[in-house]
Amino acid sequence: MTPESSSITTKSPLLHCQFRFPSRRFCRLPVSGNGSGLCFKHANQQRKERDLAELASAFTGKSEDFKTAAGINQSLGELYKLLADNKIAPRRAAVLAYISNLLLRTIPVIYQETHVDDDEPVTISFKNAPRPIRD
Repeated sequence: MTPESSSITTKSPLLHCQFRFPSRRFCRLPVSGNGSGLCFKHANQQRKERDLAELASAFTGKSEDFKTAAGINQSLGELYKLLADNKIAPRRAAVLAYISNLLLRTIPVIYQETHVDDDEPVTISFKNAPRPIRD
């Protein structure tokens, strides 16, 4: 066996990022030293995607599909914890809290629609509903 052929069979450390683009080409940036086989840019992107998946599971884990006030309250509690731990941006937390407010406002209407006889016309009143928060 010649020295040239032995170097072909031995495994060399990865020099370039193993991320593949949709065109099936590999990224040409050098691998970062974190052992993932990815460059700094793609390793950071992968970490962000994993963090977003964890956030999504924290919100929807015990939310009961946001159909009850208790489920929405549970989601708001998780939102509070994430904001306190500085894992979510304050602006994103404000948007999610506003959406929760809208969900809470629809619960009485949904209850009224599902517990009314088919012969009676459905009337919806927002007299006692809280006003939305305005900028």
